[in-house]
Amino acid sequence: MLTLPADNPPMRRFPKALWAVAALLLVNAVLILAAPASALTRGLEDLLFGPKLVRAQVILKDESGLRDLRIDRGRIRNVTGNSLTLLERDGTVVPIAVSPSAEVLVGGRRVALTALRRGMIATTVREGESGAHLVQAGPRR
Repeated sequence: MLTLPADNPPMRRFPKALWAVAALLLVNAVLILAAPASALTRGLEDLLFGPKLVRAQVILKDESGLRDLRIDRGRIRNVTGNSLTLLERDGTVVPIAVSPSAEVLVGGRRVALTALRRGMIATTVREGESGAHLVQAGPRR
């Protein structure tokens, strides 16, 4: 059955401004829901690798196979030409060999291993029992 246009009730149209407000509310809701997930990831990273870290062993699997990364953090007790000794927060004293090709950073700047000083806080990363390939140090705390 066909109806005449006059018999149909008028359709309401939402103004463009109302659609824009609805779109902004939707984007806002998505951002609010996504923020806690990124905060959780950052909080977990800070907990595991932040200033409370004593030591960690991280096993990774990539295309070359399994990798055993060892991470140590502590106050520098001694530095020689190819190693350093850390006093970790739990009282453990750990001598760590440092690879000749290691990246040694103080405050984000590359320096020689001999630039590190007793009392600085350092984090080292080494693979298995090999020498550390990364040493990050900062001021005494």
